[in-house]
Amino acid sequence: MAKTLVYFVSDLHGSSMCFRKFVNSTKVYKPNVLILGGDVAGKAIQSIVKAPGGRYQCEFVGTRYDISDEAELKDLERLIADHGYYPYRAEPGELEAMEADGTLDELFLRLMRERLAEWLDIADTRLRPQNVPLFLMLGNDDPPELAELLDQAPWGTHAEGKVVHLDDDHEMISWGYANTTPWHTYREQDEQQLASAYATMAAQLDRPERAVFNLHPPPYNTQLDDAPALDDSLRVQASLGQIQYAAVGSTAVRDIETQYQPLLGLHGHIHESGGSVKIGPTTAINVGSEYGEGVLRGVLLTIGGGKLLRYQAVTG
Repeated sequence: MAKTLVYFVSDLHGSSMCFRKFVNSTKVYKPNVLILGGDVAGKAIQSIVKAPGGRYQCEFVGTRYDISDEAELKDLERLIADHGYYPYRAEPGELEAMEADGTLDELFLRLMRERLAEWLDIADTRLRPQNVPLFLMLGNDDPPELAELLDQAPWGTHAEGKVVHLDDDHEMISWGYANTTPWHTYREQDEQQLASAYATMAAQLDRPERAVFNLHPPPYNTQLDDAPALDDSLRVQASLGQIQYAAVGSTAVRDIETQYQPLLGLHGHIHESGGSVKIGPTTAINVGSEYGEGVLRGVLLTIGGGKLLRYQAVTG
């Protein structure tokens, strides 16, 4: 029986360190297939402000930097990128002026595009010589404008909305939109819209019971979707000093996996709730995320003959 080793990660949120670890996994874990499950974009710009005397200054993760050496400046920019932020050398007051005149979002999108294009070039350089397939999609935190970069990737397949083959025996469907959140992120749908998208793809599968459902949000009320409970002002709720948690996953995901009973459900979105559960015969996995610390969380899955032969959560 032929076996395929799949490496799945999600929610890198702009961390260049995590992306490098992801593509370099072919030298460590030696997977046959790589899957990146969404949320590739970072969440903020980190300004490095020009100061008198050719110096640049910023405060980042509790440390104050005052730099004039170009090599040190590049090291700082790499550190910022590895944490998922977008470094930007700015004139004093430049970003504040852009926010005031409404052009800051244009800069943010440009920096997102540049980072993603850089990642796709890295993937091409590292994976093409090894002929390792890469499947990617956007998540809910990614601007839709980034999709064209995935469509034009020099190496890899933009998998969203398609049925793709992981090997001769196993298909995969992918959808990166999430159910609605309090944050009103870029790509959200209500449960009915999600259910319709999932059903359209699932109906095209030849053998749903052998398929992988790569759906960004985890299934509702499975402990894979526990996130801090918020009040109407988006403040975290606590009781007796303990943070309270609530199920925030998707009912549409749970329903489609219950109906079609695929081999695997691969999920992300809720960073705090990595783990696995069974939904009938389906193994549903949320890999979680610690991108902000440069830690890559993922799962190695050995599939063959329509079965999940083994899986292992890995951290690097």
